[in-house]
Amino acid sequence: MLFFPSAVLSIALVSVSQATGSAPDPGFRLTAFNEPLHTAISSDATVLMWRVEALAAAPPAPPAPPAPVPVPVPTPVVAQAAPAPAPVASSVIDSSSAAAWAASPGVACIREHESGDNYSEDTGNGYYGAYQDLLSTWESHGGTGLPNDAPPAVQDQINYEIFLSGGWGQWSTAAGCGL
Repeated sequence: MLFFPSAVLSIALVSVSQATGSAPDPGFRLTAFNEPLHTAISSDATVLMWRVEALAAAPPAPPAPPAPVPVPVPTPVVAQAAPAPAPVASSVIDSSSAAAWAASPGVACIREHESGDNYSEDTGNGYYGAYQDLLSTWESHGGTGLPNDAPPAVQDQINYEIFLSGGWGQWSTAAGCGL
């Protein structure tokens, strides 16, 4: 009969993941069981044995996908319509006649700022009449002689035609009169 000393044998089983310092999943399990030993030992001797069982390890979880990088959404370009050209005749002006045009508050304001509403004004600076017309502009629209010598109705008619052909830009004071 063999004699076994009464000593405890310790076996340390270390998994690869424990040896490298990563997660503590050993990947195996030790199971103790008693089994009779029939070789050179008597039939009543029992030996403590260890069985190493591999655990079915679940595959490692895939790494989380990187957070999506926000893609800037371009702001749609909205085509802006070109500003409408200034109307030739303001809505407060009856453009059907020169007299109605001349009687409007905006045109009266222009005359007041240009000449003090004096149809005979000659300032000596090359501009004449109530609307302070340049002689070449006056003549290109059918005027004869000096504008300040023409009657008010003729000055109104000629300046109405100047307005119809070029808008309010003829008079630098138009903006100050709300036109």
